Amino acid sequence: MSQGTPINKLGGNSMNNEDSRLVDSILNDLNSSKPPQQQGQQMPQQQMPQQQMPQQGGPPQQMSPEQHKAMLAQRQQQMMQQQQMMQQQQMMMKQKNDESILDKIQSEWKSILLVIVLSVIINTGFIDGMFKMEGNTYFLQENGSLNIQATIIKSLFVGSAFFLIKNSL
Repeated sequence: MSQGTPINKLGGNSMNNEDSRLVDSILNDLNSSKPPQQQGQQMPQQQMPQQQMPQQGGPPQQMSPEQHKAMLAQRQQQMMQQQQMMQQQQMMMKQKNDESILDKIQSEWKSILLVIVLSVIINTGFIDGMFKMEGNTYFLQENGSLNIQATIIKSLFVGSAFFLIKNSL
């Protein structure tokens, strides 16, 4: 909370109408945006009687310095709670990302094995021979090896087979 003003440095015994309206709008925003589970967890100083709070429809009422301090303390506490929740979410994401490589391999070993098996099968001489059939020179280079089109077709086959096998298991 580096941009906030400490409560003990807030002086003054009264608030002008503009400040009062600003405080009123902040309180209304905070009260309307609280989740139901947090509304029951308010501190005693936050439970001000409704008569002491300024009403939105009527003329703004003056807040005592104690009420102003209590309102600022409430806002500061809520901001701290939000920061703590954000930090917890970041920690959870970091823990998820910090999973070791061995843990990732153990959880994905079936997929890894499937890719290896499909790669071995697609690179056998039998599959290469299918591209080198008599009269079919479209997939061959001048030296007799497979060209890029054959490689692309083989990789599309491996990708499709992986997708189908992975989703059917």
